[in-house]
Amino acid sequence: MIKPSPLGSLSADHPCLWGDIALTPAASLVIERKARLLPTRRTGRADPWWTTRKQGGLDAEGRTIEALNDLRGYRPIYQLPAELPSQPLKGGKQRGLVLYGGTVFEHFGHLLLDLSRLYQLLPLFRKSREPIWFHYPSLGEGESITHPLVNDWFECLGIIKRVRVVRRTLQCEHLISSEVLYRDRRFVSTDFPLAARRALAPKLRRKLLSLQAESPRIAYLSRHQLSSGTTYFEGEQEVVEALKKISNIDIICPEQLTIESKLSLYRRYQLIAGFAQAALLLKYFAPFRKQSELAEQVLFVAGPQSLNSNWVNLDNAFGFGDKVVDCSLTQNLAEYPESKAFQRHNRFNTGLVIDTMRELAGR
Repeated sequence: MIKPSPLGSLSADHPCLWGDIALTPAASLVIERKARLLPTRRTGRADPWWTTRKQGGLDAEGRTIEALNDLRGYRPIYQLPAELPSQPLKGGKQRGLVLYGGTVFEHFGHLLLDLSRLYQLLPLFRKSREPIWFHYPSLGEGESITHPLVNDWFECLGIIKRVRVVRRTLQCEHLISSEVLYRDRRFVSTDFPLAARRALAPKLRRKLLSLQAESPRIAYLSRHQLSSGTTYFEGEQEVVEALKKISNIDIICPEQLTIESKLSLYRRYQLIAGFAQAALLLKYFAPFRKQSELAEQVLFVAGPQSLNSNWVNLDNAFGFGDKVVDCSLTQNLAEYPESKAFQRHNRFNTGLVIDTMRELAGR
């Protein structure tokens, strides 16, 4: 049986990995006077999706504030056109202080990680009554925020009543934001861990800190009931059926839980395992006094692009020392059936996952 390997030591050429591995210095605050935040607007392009809209911020001279642009890998997302009016834009709503938290994406993983600007601001403005402004590209004109995961996360952060969406140009006497502390498949900054641990509302942090591990139980976070997503792992139902027979393993489907309940798993269990998925990112926001209070995490991966470099970068930044198990098969993935509901369809060594879980449960 293959033993779990340290996640942070995974090499950049690992066949399952995609993206860059990098830990960068602490991010800087963005402070601009006489700046403008431009709302999300359609560009008229139908494809690719990241060019269908545009949004961003301009400084007092009408130049794009690059630190407020969104990227995934090296791909710009919803960026303003290169050619902008030579004169500063006029009109819009005048505001004194504007706190800008970044872009809201409804995919759970991006919702958690792409709001790193917000997490940098929260400790500084936790007691402020000032609203916090966001771009929300998928929100239609005049629509309110109804997405359950988005509202649930803002509740956990304690800012649900302060959330505002940039719907028209905001003229900002003082604009305060931050460079990103995380870039998808690129890097994590050294100050992301502290910002993430301080992001939850104080009341929720205290509640979670009161929880203790239910020794010696461990949790397996299953994806077998998902109907869509990034990667479909064929054979996970077989794994679930085998693990049900092990008395101290709990099978958990994260999509059935609230975010608070997902967070509590890291206080209640000694170990959490599962294929790489967004729910496992919540460990980076779970409060602790000592790292040993949080569940150890074991990630299963299988096939090309089944583990993006975010996991390695986050583990290097946080120093949790979590583990990874490569349970790839040697068959040609091109022969596997495709599913329109998932971006990728991977098979894996089911026996290896089952044997690993049995050993973890018996340790």
